[in-house]
Amino acid sequence: MKNLIRYLTTAILLFQCGQAQKLEDLSVTVVYLRQRDSIGTGFLVADSNAGYLVTAKHVSVILNPSSVGTVRDSNDVPYSFSLSDVSPDGVLHWYYHQEADVAVLPLLLRGNTGHKLSGRFIPLVMLQRELKAPQRERPLVVMGFPLALGTTLHFSPITSEAKSASGLVRIRPPMEIEQTFFLLDKPSIGGFSGAPVFLMPWPFTDSPALTMPNIDTKASVVGLVKGTISDETGGKLALIVPMHFVYQTISSIGK
Repeated sequence: MKNLIRYLTTAILLFQCGQAQKLEDLSVTVVYLRQRDSIGTGFLVADSNAGYLVTAKHVSVILNPSSVGTVRDSNDVPYSFSLSDVSPDGVLHWYYHQEADVAVLPLLLRGNTGHKLSGRFIPLVMLQRELKAPQRERPLVVMGFPLALGTTLHFSPITSEAKSASGLVRIRPPMEIEQTFFLLDKPSIGGFSGAPVFLMPWPFTDSPALTMPNIDTKASVVGLVKGTISDETGGKLALIVPMHFVYQTISSIGK
């Protein structure tokens, strides 16, 4: 398994030398995942040696080798592929975090699908390694496919801008163990599960004056969408898995 996934070079990385400041550029890294009527979102990540599909564990368990992934191609044309096309031996070898709702699938790029996916990977260095919640004043963007919107004819992922509504919190979702999350100030929507949460290098206000990020500030990936927490009053907030747990999962592969 380890030898099968050691195929990438730095040439496959989408963003190098501090690029990736535009959402339009980031949109090609996001994957629409579908198994019949069940849907979710994933995104592509690579280090210097291997590439991965990242999503939520609860999305991964509905997928099988015949499930379909779709990415945004030129002129908003969808490009679809079977997960078996990017999996060694046609088998999905998922890696899971022992606590967080995280699933990582090592990819084997080959043939036309490999060519189409090359250049769509977020480099591992863009993932936030520290276990922390984003600063509440900073703009965050969730990108994915809520309700399968943006997936027919003209293919384009949907973005939703939000801000962090909490620091790190411990919550026990129904039928699961207690986990660490941070919350967004708006709910998620079905189909956003597994979507990346980007911290953008945009101006923000944390004082009477507008704060301008340093010129060398880069976009980063700070979380993965778990779902929505709500109560009988109708109040809802999005549950976000800190990207620290995705980084841990990728770092454990092959060890």
